[in-house]
Amino acid sequence: MVFISLLGLFLLSLTQAAAGSQLFDQSEVFALLGDDVTLPCRVPSIRSCSSVNWNMVEEFQSITEVVKAGAVTAPGGKALRLDLLKDCSLAITHLELHDARLYSCDIGTLNSSVSLQILEVTESSNPGVDTIELHCFLNTYRGYAPCNNKGIRIKWRSGDSKPINGDRFKVVNPSECFSKLIITKKLTDHHRKWKCQVTQDDTVKATTSYTTTIKGGIEEVFAAVGESVSLSCWATSSLGGKGGGKWAVGERTLTHDMSPHNGPFHVSEDSSLVISKVSALHAGDYTCSDSTDQQRGVNKVRLHTLDVTSEREPEGDNVTLACVLTCTKECGKDITLTWSGDSRNSWQSRSMKVNNLLTNSLFLPVLSMASDEYTCFVHRDSDVMASKKWHTANPLQTPAWVVLPLVLLICITGFYLYNKRKHPKDAEHEQSSVVMTPLYEVIQDVNNEDLQHQRQHKRGTTTTTDDFYDLLQAVN
Repeated sequence: MVFISLLGLFLLSLTQAAAGSQLFDQSEVFALLGDDVTLPCRVPSIRSCSSVNWNMVEEFQSITEVVKAGAVTAPGGKALRLDLLKDCSLAITHLELHDARLYSCDIGTLNSSVSLQILEVTESSNPGVDTIELHCFLNTYRGYAPCNNKGIRIKWRSGDSKPINGDRFKVVNPSECFSKLIITKKLTDHHRKWKCQVTQDDTVKATTSYTTTIKGGIEEVFAAVGESVSLSCWATSSLGGKGGGKWAVGERTLTHDMSPHNGPFHVSEDSSLVISKVSALHAGDYTCSDSTDQQRGVNKVRLHTLDVTSEREPEGDNVTLACVLTCTKECGKDITLTWSGDSRNSWQSRSMKVNNLLTNSLFLPVLSMASDEYTCFVHRDSDVMASKKWHTANPLQTPAWVVLPLVLLICITGFYLYNKRKHPKDAEHEQSSVVMTPLYEVIQDVNNEDLQHQRQHKRGTTTTTDDFYDLLQAVN
């Protein structure tokens, strides 16, 4: 398609050169099917869009006029998806594959061109034995035709946008604009997501994804203990009634009034099975079928659970964190466990697999636990499927340390008031400089009043006996 676009651009240049026009700018716009895009008209000093024309290079190099003198003239239903904006750019909504063309904007003798390139992923209908073959390409660029776009690359990514690694995967790049991902098939590749990115000069321009479907496959789901998980039911008809999925775990049928291992769950409107609080005992193979149509088949979901436990040595010098993945059956070779956190120089870890349990133990000296959080991750191939956090118990953040200052404050206050009541005469010699609460300010004011009365009493001893007697009589 790029070759065709360049040829179309060459033809446009010849036509415009004959008319005395000048090519001002060339650019690319990358998009996905169904997107809305805006193609800029980069001709400078545009005074009015009423003089703007837009042309499109069709297949077999024919040129179609889509905008003339500021008005949309595209034929057929495409005109409904085109709009000339106030800055004279061309807007296209709900992109279709045949929209991937070379467009030209011209005003008088000046023009600019835009190559609209749509990124698409398809699955080969004739893969090799036990393989899945995905094709990612720009426009109709499916084969080995040369790609002349400089700086453009197509890259494959996993579901969480990380590079795909592993012996099961092989990437073939016939050209910069076309790439193949060949996957050695597994039943657990059912409903897995793969991403394809197009980059230009190492900048991501567009990303699209594709979900593989394996006949008789099993969808793998990973969930952390204590969290909620939803298992999708793909076997039910979209026209079925509310919650039409019939779920079972192993040989046991699940109903709304019971659940596996007495764990809480419910079936949602789309027939998904929701487990509100996952435990390690919920690991297992779940099946869902359409309760109204037994001919639709059964979809299978394999649930693995992830948990983190801690154990402190009797001497109290080390803490052992155990990250445990409980698999339905044996944990596959493509599944691994890793840790993240601080103080990595103090870590010692050990992985172990026993039956359906995969464990990664982390041995931490208590004094080196600088971080208050450690996280265990479960990986499948290149994807992070689930994680579980563990928090250190900082004694300064425990409830006992929060209450202790308040207890000390109450004890000190009680002791202070007790001494005040026991030794009232000493109050006149005390000058407290600490004001703790409004209550203590009131107590201090009362003490000051008592002290003033006592001082007045001392001064009154210098008066005559008659005066003191007269004062007593007045009080009585």
